[in-house]
Amino acid sequence: MPFGLKHTTTGTLLACVQRNGYKLAYYGLLLWEHPPELLEVSEALAEAGIAPGDEAGEVGDWEAQELSEHEAKIANVKLRNDPRRVVYYRDGVIAAAESVNKQ
Repeated sequence: MPFGLKHTTTGTLLACVQRNGYKLAYYGLLLWEHPPELLEVSEALAEAGIAPGDEAGEVGDWEAQELSEHEAKIANVKLRNDPRRVVYYRDGVIAAAESVNKQ
């Protein structure tokens, strides 16, 4: 099962622009095959454009969230390849919304 990063306060799953195997850009969840280590979390936040001074910029504010393959796919579908959208994981439910101030 894949692991994502979830903001402990908001439930936001970390997403950013990435490149697929064909070098095409897409906006989707950052996923790992194992729970990400502290350095990986820090690098992921930087890749997503979240600086240490930002509201969600503290590495300790993010935790590994195990997702089923289905949940990961549903989250990416809900993002709609749109960086203005945010996906939340709260109480075992994945929801999405447009965000003016993305976390």
